[in-house]
Amino acid sequence: MLTISEEILLLMLDDETGWLSVALPGHRIRAAISGAVLMDLALADRIDTDLEHLFLVNPEPAGEPALDHALGRIREDEERRPIDHWVDVFTRDHEAVRARIDDRLVERGIVSRDRFGRLLVMGGHHLVAADGTPYRDVRRRIAGELMNDEIPDPRDIMIISLVDTCMLWPILIDESRFDLLAPRIQQIARLDLIGQAVGRFVSMWWG
Repeated sequence: MLTISEEILLLMLDDETGWLSVALPGHRIRAAISGAVLMDLALADRIDTDLEHLFLVNPEPAGEPALDHALGRIREDEERRPIDHWVDVFTRDHEAVRARIDDRLVERGIVSRDRFGRLLVMGGHHLVAADGTPYRDVRRRIAGELMNDEIPDPRDIMIISLVDTCMLWPILIDESRFDLLAPRIQQIARLDLIGQAVGRFVSMWWG
């Protein structure tokens, strides 16, 4: 299974150009990837959060380069910091984190990298990873979650929360449908603490 970090990057990737969507400001891209890495560490049981703080629960490597890079930064800090602090740290460390995510997607066979550094999705939306595992495009999966009344699994709750707090909906759903789906989005988004912290960070620095 791809990490949330990888899926968020794929969601923001313009399939036509091979670059991240020009519709997204750079600060939203950086904050989204920062939050995704923290969400991945939470799902891997390496960190946990309460209403205010993030703390380390397992220092062992998770086996994913971007996550282990982030885990090393958290492990080196002996203080229990607010979640927002770590969102800021990995937003500033974006280039190192992003490079590891890009490389892993290439290694998995989900994208290829051309000589200009563009990431080209292999096989459009019907993806099969290098190990033969089918992959359901994150855009279609999340759109499907918004159209039913069931509570998504924790992973998709995190992704929806992150997409909402970083205001990534313009690249996922038509503006004409947003008002109809907004109550459902808010119902799901408020279930995740890390997503809320990312939202506070974005609001604090960029309004």
